[in-house]
Amino acid sequence: MHLNGLPKTLLRRLMVFGTIRKKTLAILVVTFFSSFLLLHAVSQHVLLQSFKELEIHTARHCLTQIGKELDASLEVLDTINRDWAWWDDVCAFVATPTPEFLTTNLGDETFVGMKVDLVGFFAPDGKMVAMNLYDSRQGTQVEVPTSLLEVFQANQSLVRHDEPKGVRKGIVVFPQGPMLLVSRPILTSKQEGPVRGAVVFGRFLDAGEIARIGQSVDVFLKVATLTEAQKSPQQLEIIKKIQASGEKLAIFANGEKSLAGALLVDDLFGKPVLLMEANLQRSVYEQGQRAISVLGWLFFGVSAVVCLVMMLLLERLVVRPVVVLSDAVSLVGEEADDEIRVGVEGPVEIRRLATSINTMLVGMARANQLLAGKNALLAEEIEERTELEQERENLIMQLQEALAQVKTLSGFLPICASCKNIRDDSGYWKQIESYLSAHTDVTFSHGICPDCAEKLYGDFIDVDEALKQK
Repeated sequence: MHLNGLPKTLLRRLMVFGTIRKKTLAILVVTFFSSFLLLHAVSQHVLLQSFKELEIHTARHCLTQIGKELDASLEVLDTINRDWAWWDDVCAFVATPTPEFLTTNLGDETFVGMKVDLVGFFAPDGKMVAMNLYDSRQGTQVEVPTSLLEVFQANQSLVRHDEPKGVRKGIVVFPQGPMLLVSRPILTSKQEGPVRGAVVFGRFLDAGEIARIGQSVDVFLKVATLTEAQKSPQQLEIIKKIQASGEKLAIFANGEKSLAGALLVDDLFGKPVLLMEANLQRSVYEQGQRAISVLGWLFFGVSAVVCLVMMLLLERLVVRPVVVLSDAVSLVGEEADDEIRVGVEGPVEIRRLATSINTMLVGMARANQLLAGKNALLAEEIEERTELEQERENLIMQLQEALAQVKTLSGFLPICASCKNIRDDSGYWKQIESYLSAHTDVTFSHGICPDCAEKLYGDFIDVDEALKQK
């Protein structure tokens, strides 16, 4: 008899399901939080740190690009300078200066077209031949300040060239501000020597030029001379950190939204003269935070789905078969029927368990049958023994009653053939009444038998009539 259609016990289902569900939920919750903490730790110390390193690498690349932009500007300025330095008209002008050359070739439109602020011509001995300065704010040429000329006089290496192929380019700080400067020796149009002087082209690193460089690398750029920067405690601290690092640049966090980078720029003579500060957006770091947040929510969603699926699978594959099996086993315990068997349904493990239970039930039924047979034989034997015991007790009671009334004599008794006296153990002869009274519980009363009465008193009375009256 299989119990496939047993009624479900709600209380038992709730108890079994509640216990398994609580334990499973506890395991899932512990696993989830452990995994979440591990993910958070990995995200913060590995992923986010990687994004920070990438951010620093990007910032370094950005600062390097700023240096490359300066070099590129110097290359453009050098290209323009080379066209003038290798020109026969310039050679003639340096040898014999004329106002017509300057008027013809160095108008305001020339400065605007070439994007330069300074053009100077120097003799081979370093003496200035002519110098024109263009003010981009006023939109016209202005008189060259004496302080600017003094810089050239103090640094004759800027305008004196010993080699025809020599060139000097870099940043020179003037009192008017830092300038990109290129100086080349003057040669013929065929690039033939000897050196006939020097041509100097310069472009101020003004706000417009700095903004252009900043836009090319997509940063906000601020430039200050080293002398000015050292007056600010904050910038002085930055300079010290850069110098202590042994590099020309450094990266500093500037809050959660921006990153500050600083670059020390050397002048044409190889000495640091400019501090360039770039304010970079922390786009890489923000993307990393968003990626980690998305990863966390994705982990949470996947974990919720996994928990739901596991609970559904638990109900379908474990709880339901266990409850059915539990109901069947409970009914087997309640019903005194050796033919009852549990249903073999559910997963492989549950079916194996049900099969084992059925095998156990078959063995128990066989054992019960064998035990019932032995119990019946034992009951019959007990009944027989009880009857024998009862008979024995009855016999004992009868014997005890007989013994209570009779004292048994045994052995040979010497009795007189004539007077019927008995000889006792001491050798004395006694009457039979005295001997029996002494050795048994018999008490004698004397009477007379009919024969004796007839023999003794037959002549005097009617014996038969006398006995009838008694």
